[in-house]
Amino acid sequence: MKKLLLTAVTLLAAAGTASAITISAGVGGWNQDPSGWVEYKENNIVSTNTHVDVESDLHISDKTKASGWFSIEGIPLLPNIRVQYTPMKFSGRGVVEKSFSFGNLTVNARDIVESKLEANQVDVTLYYGVPFLRAVTAGKVNLNAGVNVKVIDGYVKVRDVLLSREESKSATIPVPMLHLSGSLKPIDLFSLEFSGNWIGYSGSQFYETVTELKVFPVNRLFIGAGYRYQRLKIDDISDISSDLKVKGFFAEAGFLF
Repeated sequence: MKKLLLTAVTLLAAAGTASAITISAGVGGWNQDPSGWVEYKENNIVSTNTHVDVESDLHISDKTKASGWFSIEGIPLLPNIRVQYTPMKFSGRGVVEKSFSFGNLTVNARDIVESKLEANQVDVTLYYGVPFLRAVTAGKVNLNAGVNVKVIDGYVKVRDVLLSREESKSATIPVPMLHLSGSLKPIDLFSLEFSGNWIGYSGSQFYETVTELKVFPVNRLFIGAGYRYQRLKIDDISDISSDLKVKGFFAEAGFLF
């Protein structure tokens, strides 16, 4: 037993010595292209045409927004951590082709609406790498698994310009998800990375995927480009339901040391 304990302590000490703490961060822009619908039914009031299409009804189109993140990896025994902030704000104005209800507001066909839609997000991800995979592949392959908590600060406002009436709804929704990520770095010049988060419960479903190609032109600096996709399907949380998809290409630059 003493030999086994000594061996375990030795392995942990060696792993702690071998693992270097890495701090990395990045900032960039994401071209966010939204689609889908939102619904606000206060107190479960029965009404018709409550699915409000964000494109055809709210006239919301794509926007490019800046976002940023930082991560700390390699602290012995503790999970790696990544924190990311993604602002998501849209606005629109146009003529409504069909009537719909949003909360206590009924918008008639041919009315003019002004709208705002926000889903600002803070992600905190805790994850561990697959043991020894990075070491046995000489740093060329890495695979991580853990949990992600996404806090969505949501807000929707619809204003009927002709009636001079408006309705709005806000909600802060924490979403815990399973996390999987990894990277393939055949040479020091570039790496191909991916990540995904997912959860489904009680008719709601949240998931997102990110793929990215990173290039390291100089030591400790990188530039990257990729594609990010999100689906936010909510089934009556705080009187709000939705099936929103936000997707698009992004680019970023950052450092690691």
